[in-house]
Amino acid sequence: MKIGVIGSGYVGLTTGICLASLEHKIFIYDLDEEKLEKIKEKKLPFFERGLEEILEKVISSEKLLPQNNLDNLVKETDGCFICVGTPTKNNSIDLSQIINSVNEVTESIKNNKKQNYKIIIRSTITPNTSKNVILPILERELSELKFGLAVVPEFLREGNALDDFMNPDKIVIGSLDKDTTHFVRDIFKHFENNCQIIETNLESSELIKYTNNAFFSMLISFSNEIANISEKIPGVDPYKIMKALISDKRITTKNNNENIIPSLESYLIPGCGFGGSCFPKDVQALLDYANKNNINTPLLKAVLDINSERPNKMILLAESILGTLENKKVSILGLTFKPETDDLRSSPAVDAINILLEKNSNISVFDPIFRLKSDMIKIPDECKICCNIEDALRDSDIALVFTKWKEFKFLNSKFLKQFMKNPIIIDGRGFLNKEEFERGTFFKIGMNEIN
Repeated sequence: MKIGVIGSGYVGLTTGICLASLEHKIFIYDLDEEKLEKIKEKKLPFFERGLEEILEKVISSEKLLPQNNLDNLVKETDGCFICVGTPTKNNSIDLSQIINSVNEVTESIKNNKKQNYKIIIRSTITPNTSKNVILPILERELSELKFGLAVVPEFLREGNALDDFMNPDKIVIGSLDKDTTHFVRDIFKHFENNCQIIETNLESSELIKYTNNAFFSMLISFSNEIANISEKIPGVDPYKIMKALISDKRITTKNNNENIIPSLESYLIPGCGFGGSCFPKDVQALLDYANKNNINTPLLKAVLDINSERPNKMILLAESILGTLENKKVSILGLTFKPETDDLRSSPAVDAINILLEKNSNISVFDPIFRLKSDMIKIPDECKICCNIEDALRDSDIALVFTKWKEFKFLNSKFLKQFMKNPIIIDGRGFLNKEEFERGTFFKIGMNEIN
């Protein structure tokens, strides 16, 4: 099939590359000429393990064709995915990119006199957006041409996007009519026998995406709320508390006497909070939607409130250990909101850096993903960006770990002593081995006792 993709960001390009690898011919459009040139040169404009190798293949085979001409994309295709950003603006979803894209696509459909062209919304949009915002544009502009409209949300985790796309647990298709549903099913025919295909209406498809992200955000905030309670009780380890919860047979099932631990385990670990391009934005958008419709959602509000305090929890713990952070050298280990990505959006580490600057701390930072491209880091100029962990730790008073990079797993007191003024570390992700650290030097968020 010949399919268009509008937007070559994380979702759009991942969708385009993966569909092209399934032998579809994909035309991908973006306003950013520099980004398109990079794609033509077989280079990803972001980091996602394993995806660049496939990009190289689909560009070489001309299965993926970068475009700067939208009219040509519509002319050559039978339908397109719209994969543009829906950021938060003044605590509400900003639909400007979606509206602009829909207007431009409808103009190209009219220019090409395309009949029955399918518009598939892949961007995350709040319930009723397709019905109340997008559909009226299509009905007004394409009154003389038949068209199809669908909402097909993505469930791609940064760092796992390739596997998530190629091995989906579900594909959700919300559409106006059966013809459009069949069109979308044909696109994803490769997965028909391997995952659940959920056919529904536009509104349900929109809400399914938000429900997904709100649920996993809630798990993280729940584990952090338990950690808040635990830290007031001497001797209680919140990580063991959550491990005991996960062992419950309603969560961990058995197959042939072997425990099947669900992947949601990774969302039930206390730490410095969630970040990224989806969870904070989407929970806020859903909360805003509820407020505008006079729906009381205290749980959603609590999820965000708990999460927003987590970076400061790290700083308060550091302050209680050192007495003051003024003129202290603080090493930040990990900038990205999670490992295996270069995304700094809503990163707890960046929030913590801003708090530390207000306290007049001296900050050095290191993240392995930026080892060779430190110029890409968009953090305050007052921070010293280091290309290796040794430089980041040198003469430091305390180290704060914000990202669960495997490159940090080896850390221990012996290593810290070689470089730090005070070999003290706070594990904000709960993954380091406390047995590797001397008593009084290793701290975890949510713990009342040292070691």
